[in-house]
Amino acid sequence: MQHGVENTHPEKVIYEEAITGKTATYGLFHRQIRQTAFTLRQTLALRPGDIVSISASSCIDYILTAHAVWWAGGIVSPINNTLHVDEINHALDLIKPRIFIVDETLYGKIPAIKEGSHHARQPNKMEIFTIGSKVSTGWLRLPLVNLPPGEKGLELHNPIRANNFDARKTCAAILLSSGTTGASKAVMLSHHNLVATCFQLRSDNPRNWRGSQREIFFPPLSHVYALYVCFTINLWLGSYVCLMPRFDLELYCRLMQDRSATLARIVPAVAKMLAESPVVCKYKYPKLEYFSCSAAPLHEETAAKLRKAFPGAALCQTYGCTELSGPCVQSGVRDRKMPLSASGTVIANCEIRFVDLDGKDVGARGPGEIVCRAPNAMMGYKDNPQETAKTISEDGWLHTGDLGYLDEKGYFHIYDRLKEMIKYKGFQVAPSELENIIIQHPLVHEVAVVGIWSPKEETEIPRAFVSLKEDHGRDAVSVAKEIADLVASKVSNYKKLRGGVLIIDALPRNHTGKLLKKKLKDYEAISQCGQNQLASKL
Repeated sequence: MQHGVENTHPEKVIYEEAITGKTATYGLFHRQIRQTAFTLRQTLALRPGDIVSISASSCIDYILTAHAVWWAGGIVSPINNTLHVDEINHALDLIKPRIFIVDETLYGKIPAIKEGSHHARQPNKMEIFTIGSKVSTGWLRLPLVNLPPGEKGLELHNPIRANNFDARKTCAAILLSSGTTGASKAVMLSHHNLVATCFQLRSDNPRNWRGSQREIFFPPLSHVYALYVCFTINLWLGSYVCLMPRFDLELYCRLMQDRSATLARIVPAVAKMLAESPVVCKYKYPKLEYFSCSAAPLHEETAAKLRKAFPGAALCQTYGCTELSGPCVQSGVRDRKMPLSASGTVIANCEIRFVDLDGKDVGARGPGEIVCRAPNAMMGYKDNPQETAKTISEDGWLHTGDLGYLDEKGYFHIYDRLKEMIKYKGFQVAPSELENIIIQHPLVHEVAVVGIWSPKEETEIPRAFVSLKEDHGRDAVSVAKEIADLVASKVSNYKKLRGGVLIIDALPRNHTGKLLKKKLKDYEAISQCGQNQLASKL
């Protein structure tokens, strides 16, 4: 990738840790990459093609280690450090790394990982090392930092590449994804994929991607969101990123003010907090230009509230997936007049089609499954040629599993997930359509609609899971009935909430704010849904 695209000054701070206050400058960070790569090569005997998994909280050393692995010719595989130990073991068995680098958040899980992972139990298959300020006895601390410049033998001046290196066919990163369907898969992204994403996004909208931008970043570094924002584009442009290891609204707002943030990358759950919480009003955001919301479609009501709360900032959205190395659709300040329900426009050098279940084109107005052909499309799923073949056609079209369409002005809209569409007696019911109605009820805080199987009717039926606003002071049963009646008054008969309305404390989400509808489908009885659950059946 082109180095120093915006002629960043070596002393400019490009990374800061929100909790510790630790910083890294552009020049020092580049030198430390080479120094740490030397350690990986000489001390850990890392060779081109070796896989290095990293699992830690968000910190500068995490990003530094990843770049050192790339510099030394290895493959980076980030794993969420908050996963249950069984999930980490499953990830390790999928990825099969030679080196596993962790921080203190995982010290207590290491014995269970060594015992529970089939890969970890194999002799000489995986070594464990550590990063961070707290070092476990007997483990090598990586990366080596703050080494004096010019010391002989401490740097690899040129990146190591395997013989016959082909950027399109050489894996750079392996990330976990649920895939377009089914269980977790290991997505292989090439060096070409990662570089292409940077050029596609910047070429499409240079104002969205420039060295002067400043942001507070809270999603986990194991997510593809972080891969293209914090690991690649940020370092290429020399822009400033403050890393938050976990989201805290008060701290986020204060940092947005004190660090003069120019943009805010958020998810729908955070958008709702920013739109409604009084905490937001305690701080000022004079430099804030735009919000970029991703991970899930943003409800129009929440979008309208956010625009009202931040009238000087544009509300932008991003759509993509891990298999596309991040986004294929984005919007920016230029799109201030974009409809609240839209995600933006297709990025540079990216082809999009909408197809039906038989793979036939349904036209731009769709809706149909979104299929994409672009240089940022993944190499495939590791050790899973069957699922790779299902996802990527022979002529290179990647099936996303999402439904979408373009409006008359060319703006991209996400309609729903293909695998989440509810099939009621042959009719297709889009959960998003019902959710957009339910969220209009004045007492509804969040909502998710899923299909559940009805043995009586021998078909799927729609069920709504709803959390209410605090201090609503109403009987939950009557509210549930109101919601069901509201939907019934606005939709066709086959779209009614025949599965009922369940009032729950909170919807399950992962650390990026993505709604976990699979967990809602696992609820087999009202008592399993949490506390104070009630249902209103039609």
